[in-house]
Amino acid sequence: MSSVKQSVKEGSPLVNLYKAKPDCIYTAHSLPDVKLLENMGIRLGTKLLVRNRYAFGGPVVLRVEDAYTVAVGKDIAKQIIVAQASGDGGVVL
Repeated sequence: MSSVKQSVKEGSPLVNLYKAKPDCIYTAHSLPDVKLLENMGIRLGTKLLVRNRYAFGGPVVLRVEDAYTVAVGKDIAKQIIVAQASGDGGVVL
């Protein structure tokens, strides 16, 4: 079993990335110990805009820190814990 990195702050309720709403900005609070995430620029505190979640166990498409778009598989997305960024006000990354 992989270890999990955590950074929990008070405020918005935490949800896993697979259940996050599209077109909302989230901050990563807990990540599985998967090297690929770091290579994709997803680290604790990273701002993530959920672009789309495909049905039937498909990937979650994210905009990472307004830099690039990536897709994360369902199994990994369920292990990434996020909180809605405070005051995102519908701002698009």
